[in-house]
Amino acid sequence: MTVIDKASALVQSKSTVTSIMPCLLGILFAASYYHSFIWLNSLMILIAVVAFHLAVNAHNQYKDYERFHDQDSHNNILKNFKITPLQAQTTIISLTLFSAVLGLTLVYRTGLPVLWVGIASFAVGYFYSGGPYPISKTPYGEAFSGLTMGYNITFLATYVNVFQLANLQGLWYKTLIVAIPAVFTISNIMLANNIADRKEDLNLGRKTLVYYWGKQGALLLWQLSFVMAYVGVILAAIMRLLPLWTLLVLVTIPIVWRNTVRFSKRPKKETTFIYSIINAQLILIATVVGGAISFI
Repeated sequence: MTVIDKASALVQSKSTVTSIMPCLLGILFAASYYHSFIWLNSLMILIAVVAFHLAVNAHNQYKDYERFHDQDSHNNILKNFKITPLQAQTTIISLTLFSAVLGLTLVYRTGLPVLWVGIASFAVGYFYSGGPYPISKTPYGEAFSGLTMGYNITFLATYVNVFQLANLQGLWYKTLIVAIPAVFTISNIMLANNIADRKEDLNLGRKTLVYYWGKQGALLLWQLSFVMAYVGVILAAIMRLLPLWTLLVLVTIPIVWRNTVRFSKRPKKETTFIYSIINAQLILIATVVGGAISFI
């Protein structure tokens, strides 16, 4: 097992699409609606959010290791990949500091809104699996992850490209509409994870949304959230917040539906959970690519 394999497992590198796409969505919104694009700010916010996303992933794995100890579980990444606690801690601290430096640089370049949203995002990132009452053990994990990654990242990526404009009235709610597909698809990844881990979570004392809604209720919410993601893109296109070409996302419906059925029939972490990630990536990538086509 190589160092790269261990590092990739620790930070869950394959999941970075879920932070990259909201960032690109915000950049697309700034460029198409506000006609403003600052390449250096865009690059800095992209790197910063990905670095912090990786840090949060590593922190989640570390806290799982503390809870599982020597138990055999597919969630005990440190034990399964023979990663030492010191290696995990060093990775977490390094990525967090790197992200913070980039974030503070953007605060200096653009203004305090980046600081306030950044602090809120860092707090959620830590308390998601840290502290005496981790968010991941409550029924609010999906909402926090969806809003923090889906909305906050989209807002930050938009703001650092338009901060210099005179009229930014309604930026927060316009960005919220644009971010709807990101909010629902990202929260759905967490919901699918909790559905698949429902038995293990119960043994660990995690009372997630699935605990209160039940398997079938959670699956229904998971399915409806994908519908809401498409509705969000349609609404943003109708309001001209995003280019009409973003409606290209509608061609992904048959594939997303097929994947949704597969997971709903057999929600397993090892086999079908990946379909939730694929669905999120399909919807977000198609939306961004469609919007990018409008500039050609």
